[in-house]
Amino acid sequence: MKHRLERIDTVLLRVPDLERTVRWYMETLGLKIKWRTDLIATLKAGDGTPITFVPQDAVKEECPFFNFYTSDLRGAYEEMKLLGVEVGPIRDYGTVQTFDFKDDRGQLLNVCHF
Repeated sequence: MKHRLERIDTVLLRVPDLERTVRWYMETLGLKIKWRTDLIATLKAGDGTPITFVPQDAVKEECPFFNFYTSDLRGAYEEMKLLGVEVGPIRDYGTVQTFDFKDDRGQLLNVCHF
């Protein structure tokens, strides 16, 4: 692989109450909002890897705990397929495109591009 995965983009946590969780992390730990939608909130501490909170009832299927970032999503996808990696379909969410894949132990992971 040509090292298309450039960094760990975010750590994902499923939470029962998005508003309460965001408030606690901001007020107690001093984290700042990086971006926010009606469905998710991503907070950061300095220049490190951010945390993305997702309501647990919004995710019905298995969900990766973190994702990688790439500036070449299609290239990373095609390379993984050539290497025999089990990959899911590319999904386009408008401003973010992603695909899931599994490592050799079946752990679900994700790659994103925005």
